[in-house]
Amino acid sequence: MRFRRLVLMGAVIAVSACGATASEKSAVKSCSDESSKGSVVVLAASSMANAFADFHKQFLVEHPCVTNVTYSYGSSATLAVQIVNGSPADVFVSASEKTMKTVIDSGRSVNTTLFARNSAEIMVNKASRFSSNIINVSELTKSSNPGIKVGLCVATAPCGALADTILEQAGISRRAVADTESPSVEDLVSKIEMGELDAGIVYHSDCVYAQKQKRSQCIPIADDVNSNNGYYIAALNTRKVSQQFVDFISSPTFTTALQSQYGFLAP
Repeated sequence: MRFRRLVLMGAVIAVSACGATASEKSAVKSCSDESSKGSVVVLAASSMANAFADFHKQFLVEHPCVTNVTYSYGSSATLAVQIVNGSPADVFVSASEKTMKTVIDSGRSVNTTLFARNSAEIMVNKASRFSSNIINVSELTKSSNPGIKVGLCVATAPCGALADTILEQAGISRRAVADTESPSVEDLVSKIEMGELDAGIVYHSDCVYAQKQKRSQCIPIADDVNSNNGYYIAALNTRKVSQQFVDFISSPTFTTALQSQYGFLAP
């Protein structure tokens, strides 16, 4: 099961007084403005879970005024509605411009930055009897592979809207493909990996991570059919720690890693 909700507590770096050298002590950063010290609550698209988990220690070490980070993952569309309805959060990370606009129009965002893009790919369960049959999007239809079970994200989620764009460009209807609809790409990937589904259209970044873990196999979607979503981050208040998180995610260090390690595209 992949990440559903993570509470990433601030790292406490302890160095014993008797054994630590002067250089080791100076390497541990301290908060320069105690009044700004505090935790950060982030509502983020589920496709960001792996990268955020891998980088949380680095962020906390580099930002000692942040005492802890709490992440809540889900569909960007669902999270946007929660924010508009008053859900307490400091930062919103969205997998589409449309869902970020929902938050902007509500007046909740302070600033917004496009920091990455993500294309789509076909994920296939390695044990599926259809695994060797799927070479393109058209192979996901029942007419091409009778009995195949395929999932898509719901149309309101960014991953579902992306799938709809691809299917439309391929001349295929959602009804001809989808046996089930998942509320988020995290849920869809889990169902494919567990064998509940034979295949589905997910993000390329999900495929990069899953293949590293040898959990599934993926089939590229042709460039003339494929599309991509923009990823946006917004501070929802003027707290210094909120902006520090936004700046870190928008930084070359993080965005370069997104592209080289996780399969995201440049913004």
